[in-house]
Amino acid sequence: MVEDIGKIINNGFGTFTKNLNISVPFILNVIVSIIIAGIIGFFGLLIVFGSSLSSLESVNTPEALSLVLLPLIMQHIIEIVILISIVFVLIFFIQAYFTAGAIGMAIEATGSGRSSLSTMNNAGRKNLLNMFLAEILFSLISLAGIVFIVPGAMKIDFSQIMDSKSPEGAALFIAGLILWVLYIIVLSIVLVIFRYALVAENLGPIESITASFEFFKKHKGDVILLFVFLIAISFVFFIIDQIMGVLPIISILWSIISFLISIIVIPPLTTIWWVRLYMIRTDKKIYFDDLLAHPNDLEASRIQ
Repeated sequence: MVEDIGKIINNGFGTFTKNLNISVPFILNVIVSIIIAGIIGFFGLLIVFGSSLSSLESVNTPEALSLVLLPLIMQHIIEIVILISIVFVLIFFIQAYFTAGAIGMAIEATGSGRSSLSTMNNAGRKNLLNMFLAEILFSLISLAGIVFIVPGAMKIDFSQIMDSKSPEGAALFIAGLILWVLYIIVLSIVLVIFRYALVAENLGPIESITASFEFFKKHKGDVILLFVFLIAISFVFFIIDQIMGVLPIISILWSIISFLISIIVIPPLTTIWWVRLYMIRTDKKIYFDDLLAHPNDLEASRIQ
């Protein structure tokens, strides 16, 4: 059974409408991440600053607050960096669990027509460590692009960058920054499948990156088309968001709707589309009940 990108998008949307519970991992990810970050941040700051916080009680102006707060921050900068690092690592772990769980549910829904929350738990626990390490590895590969800004950074005086006293260095730095952004975009396209391959094939971090690269080489046209489609959706959503934001009464309601869409609609849909593309192109078992409107496609699926 071969589906073009149009059918993958259409049939993937059908899978989502029949499996709205795939939104649950993304909702839980946001809620749990906020709770964990809030708890650790609150108690962490109490521990770091301790009795020093009492000195802020007498401050009653923003200017005075900055004069008191800045020295406190600089005094405990190492502890603050450690605290922030702990929060980020924990959030990465949480995100790895729910990402793997959501992908597991999308794989189940695409393959059998239905998904369950127990699959989220099973896939999340099974792939937690590998997903976490794969995300770290991808981040490190992305950070490797920092080499593009090194030549400009070495020639520029950052204390005088706004005074344009080193125009050549500033231009070189900006050019390097643009190249770094382009590098990350290309990398995101080439390795976009690594999370889905990791869960679908039970791969390790390095194996998933390699599998994603191999998948891109074989199906670069499909990957680029779907990537561009998702960018177009984001752009349209951004335009709508800007239009609704300037309307006095609607803006408040739309801000809530926009937030919900960004959590419970776009992420699960995106996950299902990438999962379906991967499963179709790697000859995985696909559930074709959503193709009843296309007799030829249904017959082809029966033949397979």
